[in-house]
Amino acid sequence: MSRLLKCALFTVTIWTLVAVRDASAMPNFARKLGVPCETCHTTIPRLNETGYKFRAAGFRLPEIIGKSEEQKFELGDYFAARLQARYDTQMTNQPNSAPVANVIGGVPSSRTTTNALSFQEFTLYPLTGSWGKYFGSLAELSTSPEDVFEIENAYVRFVFGKSDKFFTSRVGIFHPWEGFGASDRPFSNARPFFQTVPISAGGRAIPYVFQSWGLDEAGLEIGADIKKLSLRAAVLNGTLVRWEGEANSFLPFPAQTGPWKGANQAVSALNKPFDSPGHSTPDFSANATYILHPDGGGITLLYYHGNAATPTHCIDGTAIGKTNATTAEVCGVTGASAASPFGTVGNTDFDLSKATAFRNNFDRVALYASYPIGKRFLPQGGFQYGRDTTPVDPVAFPTIPTPTKFDSKGAFAEGAFVFNQYLTAGVRYDWYKPKFAAATFNTQWAVTPYVNIPLQNGFQIIAEYQHRDFQLSASNHRQNDTFQARIIFIK
Repeated sequence: MSRLLKCALFTVTIWTLVAVRDASAMPNFARKLGVPCETCHTTIPRLNETGYKFRAAGFRLPEIIGKSEEQKFELGDYFAARLQARYDTQMTNQPNSAPVANVIGGVPSSRTTTNALSFQEFTLYPLTGSWGKYFGSLAELSTSPEDVFEIENAYVRFVFGKSDKFFTSRVGIFHPWEGFGASDRPFSNARPFFQTVPISAGGRAIPYVFQSWGLDEAGLEIGADIKKLSLRAAVLNGTLVRWEGEANSFLPFPAQTGPWKGANQAVSALNKPFDSPGHSTPDFSANATYILHPDGGGITLLYYHGNAATPTHCIDGTAIGKTNATTAEVCGVTGASAASPFGTVGNTDFDLSKATAFRNNFDRVALYASYPIGKRFLPQGGFQYGRDTTPVDPVAFPTIPTPTKFDSKGAFAEGAFVFNQYLTAGVRYDWYKPKFAAATFNTQWAVTPYVNIPLQNGFQIIAEYQHRDFQLSASNHRQNDTFQARIIFIK
């Protein structure tokens, strides 16, 4: 009954909100140009062709590249702020009562449920818009509870040319790519697995933590827009791996800062250590997008080549997951057990030097495609192939005598239906295999239905349910059922 009541209340709330009809311009650019949201968007935050070209042209219409702005400067046209709150419910279990790895005593626990209502994020967009004839800028500064500002975007853009053929470049910190159609921001809250799920991040195994999205790097990007075709190439600072005590795991971080804050001062926190493998080797990315339909139809090809100093040992020389013979302390995190130490954190001193880490040279190639059918239905999908490097350590890893590569693969298929400018609903299927090998049982898949409700007045609600399956062995799986509702207000 409780589930039925929740569903009923949710349905009533949704349709009450949909009944609101207070359409007004989006912040920043809509205020400056005096146009409604649908000028640049299909369903917020998705961009149509006009919005995609507007961003590429430095937040101006391509027709006015090289022309002086006639409007008087207004601070509100270059500033916006966003608030986000969310409600989450998650139910998880390990079914069949079968013994599986990493469970205390080999016996899985019963199904558990967690609920949380939380403030997610506050974001500022200062100094965001077009400047003069050829320049534009975007600043996106976000903070969450008990956290400092995260720099998601902070770049200056230069454009030159004509409306149907122009050069564009940007320097600073920016998102991995500017997508269109299937490669654009999702209608739902969650992104496809292959964009955001790392291959491995545990404390008992070598971490392969790079993810295609979510690591906003410093770099220089150049490109061109030629009618329906967009081309981009970028040189980037890359990413680094760091142990985070609160998460009890390795996490990826973008290398956003330079090696010196001043003369003879220490290396800053978000930079690769100078003695780590490949510390001076940048990453490279390239992408091409061809617009097939102005309302989200297109093909995007993405390529990323990077490297990351990846730890294999603690400072004392103990391999990750192994026990130091002298101190009896495990490097990383011990396995779960019914007695002490109960899966506790061991030695987590990692210096990522050439003696305790190796350079993981990795590649990611992704293809996205979408095309609207009629005026309301948008089918879309994507596929990503990845390659990563294994370490060479004949003592700690005798089964890996020489550098080798292993593959990862992921895909998604999605269908979205636009009822009107206030409601879009859809469902996505995700499939992801972090290490693609017949003997590796780590496949993940999920089904995610969602509703996206932009009220066209600054308020937006995005709600989704996700059923997710994790393969643990040849016959055992863990399943998560998650509901998330996100409330967004931007002005």
